[in-house]
Amino acid sequence: MTEISAVLHGNGNVSTDCFTRETPAAQTGSMAIHVARGADEWARVISESFVPLSLVTMSGAVTGSVRSSALGPAVTLSAVRVQGQSVAARTSRLVRTEPRDDFLFSLHLDGDGAVVQDGHEAVLARGGGVLYDSARPYQLIFPTSHRQLVLQIPRHQLSDRVGRVAEVCGRALPPAGPGVRVLAACVRELAETCESLTSTPRAELGVTTVDLLATVLRAALGHDVGPRGLPGRAALLASMRTYVRDHLSDPRLSLTELARCHGVSVRYTSELFAAEDSSPAAFIRAERLRAARRLLADPRYSALTVSTVATRCGFADRTTFTRAFVRAYGLPPVALRAAHGDQSE
Repeated sequence: MTEISAVLHGNGNVSTDCFTRETPAAQTGSMAIHVARGADEWARVISESFVPLSLVTMSGAVTGSVRSSALGPAVTLSAVRVQGQSVAARTSRLVRTEPRDDFLFSLHLDGDGAVVQDGHEAVLARGGGVLYDSARPYQLIFPTSHRQLVLQIPRHQLSDRVGRVAEVCGRALPPAGPGVRVLAACVRELAETCESLTSTPRAELGVTTVDLLATVLRAALGHDVGPRGLPGRAALLASMRTYVRDHLSDPRLSLTELARCHGVSVRYTSELFAAEDSSPAAFIRAERLRAARRLLADPRYSALTVSTVATRCGFADRTTFTRAFVRAYGLPPVALRAAHGDQSE
């Protein structure tokens, strides 16, 4: 059994040796491993691995590990293991001064814990989960050692699929629900196997996992319709936007491909975007640049070169990407990365 398998499937007495053999911030390809041996280190690890958090309370003798894997350009799956107790908070001040626009879904594997957001307290059961929003304050309360798997997903990827996502944040998704059981099995297996996959199937499985989560959330909201329950043209446009965001790395992504995949004409596809004062090409380019900007500003992806970021986001070459990036944001990609504390080319 691999070290990560022991973490994910072992009992509550798994030795911390499986963490301390890793370097404090090892990173290879699409995977990053962060290790903490104390409260101060853990505060840094959780903020760097997810979103900026404030450590409210914690036991002194704590050992923790976060092992994160990229599932496509913007979705990450992290295996978290902590020995000790802690309370971490995404405070109103951090929401204001360190803004983020992601949803996080925690699948609880072991230990006691709760997530509090918007006045709701989700007590975590083994095999159950909870969704919370980084754009609003929340607390993560763990009175005992715990293990969990955490999906971090850009807001638009769930909003396009679900709609009223805020209504389910901070509410426990019980493990007995059939949708939760399927989602939990998928997330566990993906955590086990994703590092043995190449980038394309890993990204495709990431899309599938987000789709499964959206299905669970729609059921929790009490409806089984598509995104937002939108009729006709609006629903088709929402579906096309989601398709673009899920396939940014595909060099074939274009107006023609978008129309073909949705069974409509090129002209009709253009009309849908024109009604929103846009075009398929402009939308694709804007979303690719947005994804690239996210990767460049995120320290979890500091090992990726600018050329690799360009390729992952669907640009043919670095020169084309740099020109488009400067037009959109007023500075080259390297300058943006340097502004976030990394000088990597």
